[in-house]
Amino acid sequence: MPKKVTLEDKIAKRDKLLVQIEKSRAEIQPKVDAYNAINEEIKADIERLEREKRDAVFDHVMSVFGEDISPEEFKVEFNKLINDPRNKNFVEHLKRLQEQRKSANNT
Repeated sequence: MPKKVTLEDKIAKRDKLLVQIEKSRAEIQPKVDAYNAINEEIKADIERLEREKRDAVFDHVMSVFGEDISPEEFKVEFNKLINDPRNKNFVEHLKRLQEQRKSANNT
């Protein structure tokens, strides 16, 4: 006949499991900390690269459109440039390049 499990037995088993859990947490915490640290470095590197890309585009746009152009004026002038029928082939070319970049990034 199986032994009846008492409340005290259950409490002892629970306490033993808690000790094992705490020991496991202590062993894995340095790995978790290292993961979090490298993940933050990666995020910072990605943000820096994106910022550098935006800055390079901004610098070039400002060299073409002028430093004193407002965002609203830029949008108007840029849309005129893009929507000019003489630039239709160039705009289509840009769209194809963008699709190629998307495809390359997805593979």
